[in-house]
Amino acid sequence: MNPRFFQLLFAVMALVAAALPVHADARADEPADAPADALVLDAAQGTIDAWPALRVLADPTHELGLADMLRRRDAFEAPTVPRNNFGMRTEALWLRLPLVVRGAGRRWVLELDYPPLNRIDAWLLEDGRVVKQVAMGNTLAAAARPIRGRSHAADLEFAGAGRYELYLRVVSTSTLVVPVRLHEPDQYVRQESLRMLVQGVGYGLALMLLASSLIHAFALRDLLFLYYAAMLVGVTTFFVSFSGVGHAFLWSAQVGLLARISPWSTLLALSAACLFVVEALQMRRLRPRLAHVLDGLAALGVLAILLSLAGWLDYRATQIAPTVLGPVLLLLAVHESLRQARAGNRSARYLLFGWAAYTVGALSMSGQLRGWLPVDFWTQHLFQFSSMLEMLAWMQVLALRVEDIRRDAERSLVERQALHSLAHTDALTGLPNRRGLDLALDAALPRAGGEAPLALYLLDLDGFKAVNDSLGHDGGDALLVQVGRRLRALLRASDIVARLGGDEFVVVSPGVAGEAAAFAVGRKMLDAFKEPFVVAGQPCRVGLTIGFALAPHDGTQAADLLRRADAAMYAGKQGGRHCIRRGGASIGLAGT
Repeated sequence: MNPRFFQLLFAVMALVAAALPVHADARADEPADAPADALVLDAAQGTIDAWPALRVLADPTHELGLADMLRRRDAFEAPTVPRNNFGMRTEALWLRLPLVVRGAGRRWVLELDYPPLNRIDAWLLEDGRVVKQVAMGNTLAAAARPIRGRSHAADLEFAGAGRYELYLRVVSTSTLVVPVRLHEPDQYVRQESLRMLVQGVGYGLALMLLASSLIHAFALRDLLFLYYAAMLVGVTTFFVSFSGVGHAFLWSAQVGLLARISPWSTLLALSAACLFVVEALQMRRLRPRLAHVLDGLAALGVLAILLSLAGWLDYRATQIAPTVLGPVLLLLAVHESLRQARAGNRSARYLLFGWAAYTVGALSMSGQLRGWLPVDFWTQHLFQFSSMLEMLAWMQVLALRVEDIRRDAERSLVERQALHSLAHTDALTGLPNRRGLDLALDAALPRAGGEAPLALYLLDLDGFKAVNDSLGHDGGDALLVQVGRRLRALLRASDIVARLGGDEFVVVSPGVAGEAAAFAVGRKMLDAFKEPFVVAGQPCRVGLTIGFALAPHDGTQAADLLRRADAAMYAGKQGGRHCIRRGGASIGLAGT
């Protein structure tokens, strides 16, 4: 795989490691006189995980209040679920947290670091009296939250050292994940800043990938890049919502249609992923039936979004839809990717890497949502990190597509150049033919001037028929090839040597000094043909008769110049051959 891919991966992992929260042991520094079930707050601890001291009581009726909980204080029990995770529950969940404040710290930040929670009511009690009451949750307007941020947080100010109780009532249509922590304020700011930095890097990377894919989609007119962009929009929107960034900075309260933004974005990402895999693995050509199945899955995902928008699917059904479509897509896509990877398809290998990362994250997310896994930093963010790896790996698929397009373009260019060469080149000698000569003259004639005219010579071989008759057509062809080479070696690199057909050649010499210089070039060619050619091991002699015209003196059009040069050459033939004559526009035919 591309080394730059792994360099970027390691950089992201280093940044993630820097953002890991550091939790003090809630019981490590507990004084001997503190109650056995209390959480001790000491500023030296910085951040304290409240889970060991939490006690829980469910309210299936959703009607019990704080007074009811105070009367049932003894009914609260230690949770028997995985750490911080109560799973999908419809009842209201009450949490009781006994506190003992020690040391100089009197101000703490209460945090429930699970943004999808809908409503959290918190009461801080001292000696049975409520000294602080706050409400949190993503159904509250962002401006109404105690601390406007990614997670649910509120300031707790304690009057002094002593014993306190904290009661929390948590309600959510999503999973009841309740990672309750108390932070010394500076520590909260530090940790939240690092987490937001990680989130910012992730979303910045997503925007960069999105811009790149859209630019390529429109520049290359390739749907693969558009599918990737749609998939990236879905994945990024899901995490903007799930991480709490959307509620904190993009919208006020996650209610109404916004409450379903997470499952909608997941369905969008799955639908786009189906089409992406089909296009990346060229399944419409190689596996048309499987391509139709994945097209159907993509259509079902879009249909589920539309039905949810119309109100025909409730939140639960909308949330279940991606959990059904996702595994089906995963099984089909991994099977085909594995088959093509074994056959040497590099795109399939990157797809497999992406699917592996996605699978790890998806299993973690599924276990978390179903209440099977404990919730800590890694289980809470693993799906986000794995999705980032998946998007980076699949970006390599796009890079391979760009490479293929570039190769196809280069191959097409070579083929066009070859066709152009065939159309404009004499097949025998490799010199320009009549079409090639016309193109060369079209480019050269506009630059011809009175002080530096262009000389066009028409050459006809003397004695070629005798050689052709004695040595055969193969011998004649070999002689013509040698004639072309001798002329090419004799003249300047800027001069053009072309073959019109038969034993007729044309030489174009731009920038000659005038008529005398043009005659000198012609005599040079005549002298060069005094040396015999060797064909099939036999020496043979041929001469030249040359007619020429000067541009712009004798004409500015190629056809006119060729006619004048041809007339001069014919006159030379009539006058004894092996000579050079000019076909002038005003001075008639000039002899040597």
